[in-house]
Amino acid sequence: MILDMLKQENVQIVERVSDWKEAIAVSLQSLEEQNYVTKEYGESIIRITEEMGPYYVLTEDVALIHGRPESGVREKQLAITVLRNPIQFSENSYPVRLLVALAATDPESHLSVMQTLAELFMSEGSINDLVNAEDAKQVYEYLVEFDRKVQS
Repeated sequence: MILDMLKQENVQIVERVSDWKEAIAVSLQSLEEQNYVTKEYGESIIRITEEMGPYYVLTEDVALIHGRPESGVREKQLAITVLRNPIQFSENSYPVRLLVALAATDPESHLSVMQTLAELFMSEGSINDLVNAEDAKQVYEYLVEFDRKVQS
């Protein structure tokens, strides 16, 4: 369930970021501030991206920002960032407006959340609804309602 890993204060809408590194930092900011991850977690994601490219850009509009648990995850949690102006993580990547930052402590405990997110990403219109939400509270409530529908 999304509610097991997402708190309302970890949902934000940001007008724009200057580049992909700032996108990663912004997406992880609330998780760092609340000690779910260390600063090194974001740094490791940036290093891996520089080596391998933006492995976390899943489709148009969606990036699942994540790294290895041992790179600085203290406790599992999600953070959602909507970008009003899309960012590209590389020349060849899709433009992204929805950043889902995942802090997972192990390979299994977040799988039910990932299933729900996969359904969300494949649900026609849901990404558009999220990126066009008026405020962060509306984004959070949309995710809660979507999660309830999936769980029932």
